[in-house]
Amino acid sequence: MTFQTDKITYQDAIKLGKDTAKVKVVEYYNLACPDALNYQEQFAFFLDPLIQTGQVQRILKHYDKTSPRLQKGNLVHDYIDYDNQEAAYTVANQYLRSQNDWARLDLDKVEAYLAQQGRVQQDNSELAARVFEEAQAVGVDAVPTIFIEDHAFVETVDPEAFKQAIMERI
Repeated sequence: MTFQTDKITYQDAIKLGKDTAKVKVVEYYNLACPDALNYQEQFAFFLDPLIQTGQVQRILKHYDKTSPRLQKGNLVHDYIDYDNQEAAYTVANQYLRSQNDWARLDLDKVEAYLAQQGRVQQDNSELAARVFEEAQAVGVDAVPTIFIEDHAFVETVDPEAFKQAIMERI
């Protein structure tokens, strides 16, 4: 699979870590994707100390997809306030980790679930459109797709290869 990584921007995302970090990890994912949950559970603890020391920056891009399950994630993306990056990550992480609670609901019930949680729908339509256009230009089809420079990890991420790709660049 060939990707146009020169089309990746660091905009329209939740950013964890410093813009001056040596290694940028760009993640296109959907909050209803089971592989995205597996990725978060496997690698957040590995990445967190590297983010804290300024070596790595995570750039998380919520990618709206058309499959029935992932459409539920698209809806949840609309409830994230990107103006406060730390809070946005906390909310996204919460919904990623609780996807078994809400992703099994019918699409029309997900909105009620979010309202019950006290969430307010944001106007993220322009941001979502820009992320979608960027992902298409880059050649991202599946979620999650994670880039470390030109190295792409698609869907299921091999732990050793991922950690090696990070450590080689630090």
